[in-house]
Amino acid sequence: MAEKTILSKTTGWWDGYRWQSVIGDMSHTIALERFGELWSSRILWRVDTPERVVALSFDDGPHPEFTPAILDILDRHKIPATFFLVGRHVRREPALAQRLAAGPHEIANHTLNHRILPALLDQAVIEEIRHADQIIREITGRPPRLLRPPMGLFSRRVIDLIEGCGYTTVIGDVYPRDPNLPGREKIFRRVMQRIRPGSIIILHDGGNTRRVDRSQTVWAVERIAENLCSQNYRFVTISEMMKMESRENGYDERAVS
Repeated sequence: MAEKTILSKTTGWWDGYRWQSVIGDMSHTIALERFGELWSSRILWRVDTPERVVALSFDDGPHPEFTPAILDILDRHKIPATFFLVGRHVRREPALAQRLAAGPHEIANHTLNHRILPALLDQAVIEEIRHADQIIREITGRPPRLLRPPMGLFSRRVIDLIEGCGYTTVIGDVYPRDPNLPGREKIFRRVMQRIRPGSIIILHDGGNTRRVDRSQTVWAVERIAENLCSQNYRFVTISEMMKMESRENGYDERAVS
């Protein structure tokens, strides 16, 4: 899929794609997700394993243009991935959600409306989680058990509520800031520079603004798949990776089923 050329907007400093890319560069340099395990051990950032396994994950879908393009790549390379779905997008694209569920991919929850959870009252957080859960179950027939909070923003209270709804909170440790449109080569390089056994890669197949362009991500996914496979990495879903860690550490697999 050819990369789209996006011209910088001039409606304001925040709206310009150039500024978004600069902010993404700064955020990637800091890369707080690399130190996530120091923040909270209740969140899954990555899995500690000597095996050369990684998990691809995608947020904000399903999207009618970019999700099918990514699925075609994954099908071609026989790669499973974990998709964190937004409830309202599942309701809008039921056939696409069903295509996801019919494949080897894992279906996960990214809330109903992609709202910032720490800014919401308890009941609103619970409704965001449970309503999305209900939509995903009804349309895909698959019960999601993992949840990634929108924007990766959380608090101890939010984690309590997520766990109270029966979910495991997942972030990840390799995030190339693809929504900021840094350039397709940069997305690819950022992933390859920080990947290690047990990494969870955070990418986006959809979005929550009027203009969504994930063509850079689509291009990068093809190259990431080719290069990691050539380095003898194996792709698994996040739940599959969690079970591997449980077996290696002698835990009960039922705790992550």
